[in-house]
Amino acid sequence: MMRAAPLLTGLRLAPLALLLLAGGLPAMARDADTRTPAGYIVGMELPATNPDVAAHVQREGQEMPVQIGGALFDGDKVVVRDAGAVVTIETVNDRHLRVDAARSPHLVTGALPSGGRFSALAAMIGELFESKPAARTVNLIGRNDETLRLQMGRSVPQRVVPGTRLWLGWQGGEAPFTVEIRTPGKGGVLLSAVPATGRSATLALPPEASGPLVLAVRDGAGEEVQVELLVNAEAPPVPAWVSEGAPTPAFGQVAGALWLLERNPAEWDLQAAALAAEAGHYAAAEELLRRLAEGRKPRR
Repeated sequence: MMRAAPLLTGLRLAPLALLLLAGGLPAMARDADTRTPAGYIVGMELPATNPDVAAHVQREGQEMPVQIGGALFDGDKVVVRDAGAVVTIETVNDRHLRVDAARSPHLVTGALPSGGRFSALAAMIGELFESKPAARTVNLIGRNDETLRLQMGRSVPQRVVPGTRLWLGWQGGEAPFTVEIRTPGKGGVLLSAVPATGRSATLALPPEASGPLVLAVRDGAGEEVQVELLVNAEAPPVPAWVSEGAPTPAFGQVAGALWLLERNPAEWDLQAAALAAEAGHYAAAEELLRRLAEGRKPRR
C-alpha cells in the first residue's frame, strides 16, 4: 500500500495539470492567429527532383516547404541549397527579392500592418502566381476560333471612372480588331478607339465622359460584341488594409482588383481589370486578366 501513494498523488494532481495545459492552449492559439506576415513567396525555380531538398523555409527550428503564395513571418529564413534554385519573395523590408544559393540563408524581418484580414486575398494571389504559365500571352488571350465572344462585364452594366485606361480581353473572332467607346444608339458619337491584332486592348475613357456609353469590340469580319458602361465620378474606395497588407505596390494593385471583383452586383469588373492592368508584366496580374477574359472570376 505504501507504494501506491505516489500514484494516488499523481492521480490527484493530474486534473490540475490538465487544467493548466488547457488554459495555455488558447493563448498558444491566439499567438498563432495574431502573428502577422512580413511578406509572401511569389515565385520559385526549383529542380523537378527533390524540390524540398533544394530549398525550404526555416521557421522556429522546423523546415517548411516553399509554396507560392505562402506567408513569410518575422524571423523566418529562406534557405536555398541547390546552385540552380531560386525562391522569389516580396516582403515589407525586402520588397521584391530573388533568393538564390549565394544569398542563402536569407533572414526575413518586419511585419505588415494589416494583421490577418489580408490573408484570404493573399491566398488568392498566391494561387494566381502558381497558375501563371511561363510564357507571356496577355496579348493572345482566347482561342483562335470563328466566333467573337466577350465574357467580361456582360452580366450587368459596368460602372467606370472617367480618365481610366480600361483593359478588355475577348475570345475568338477574326483579326484585326477595333475596340471603341461611343455613345449608344445608331450613329453614336465616337469617344475613343484603338486597333488590336491580339485579343486584348487598353483604351482610355476620356476625362469628360458622361452618361451611358457602349464599349464595343469589332473583328475583321464585321462581327461586334458590346458592354454597357455607366460613368461614375469615382470607384468604391478600396479599404486601407488592402494596400497596407501588400508588400509591394503591384501586389497591392492585384489585391485591390480582387476586392473590387467581390462587389455585388458585379458592376465594377472592368474597373478592377484596369487596376490589375496597371501592375504591368506582373505574373499574378496577367493571370487575373487572362481569367477575366475567359469569364473565370477568382473566388475565395
